[in-house]
Amino acid sequence: MSDKAAAEKTELLATFAEEARRRCDVIAAGLATATTDFETMRAEAHALRGTAGVVGLRRLSELAGLMESDLAEAKKTGVIRGGRDHQIADAAKALADGAAAAAKGEEEPPDVGRSLAQLFSA
Repeated sequence: MSDKAAAEKTELLATFAEEARRRCDVIAAGLATATTDFETMRAEAHALRGTAGVVGLRRLSELAGLMESDLAEAKKTGVIRGGRDHQIADAAKALADGAAAAAKGEEEPPDVGRSLAQLFSA
């Protein structure tokens, strides 16, 4: 990879990390206040899934996809199924932390794997 391409990728990851933090904060705030605006949270997770995939962060994209799926179900039923709100909030934090680590060139935080396992298994 050329120096220019490396610099562009670093900038792209930094921009995604900022976006991820903002979007994850929206999801976490919605869950903390027990909002029933599941569509807004689902849309945030959907955007995260797409952007993470575009910047090559496959596991973060998968995590956002699992969050999106739960939130889409909640939109249909009017409620997040039992206990999943805490798992989705944990996943949002893990995703934002994972994006920040990627932007710094650090390893993926272990919470990303834990959140993937939690949301995938239930």
